[in-house]
Amino acid sequence: MEVGGAMNYIAELNAFYARLLVRPLSSEAQALWGVLMHLFNRAGWPPQLTVAASTLLGFLGYSYATLSRARGELVAAGLLVHTPRPGRLAPYYELQPFNGKTVDKSVDNPVDKPRLALVKPICQS
Repeated sequence: MEVGGAMNYIAELNAFYARLLVRPLSSEAQALWGVLMHLFNRAGWPPQLTVAASTLLGFLGYSYATLSRARGELVAAGLLVHTPRPGRLAPYYELQPFNGKTVDKSVDNPVDKPRLALVKPICQS
């Protein structure tokens, strides 16, 4: 996602799962990334989003320590920028896109088509 740009949800999901094949993440980090994608999508893809830890913990059911580890893992992987704020203010989150640019939101955009054949469709006769 670019500042002021839109992220292509399906393209990002495909890129995220393709990345996991070569650079695995813990299940906690994967779930946190998915929740953040959902929240950014619901908010209309702002460049930054403030999200309280209690909100994330409500979605994920983690302890704060587990949330902190998962967040640190996403930051270290270059998938997330986390900017704490003073006092008890919710931190800023920025998702880092895989393609680094705004893309067409069209479902028929070729970038949306998976490039890895991980599963074969079941052919019904």
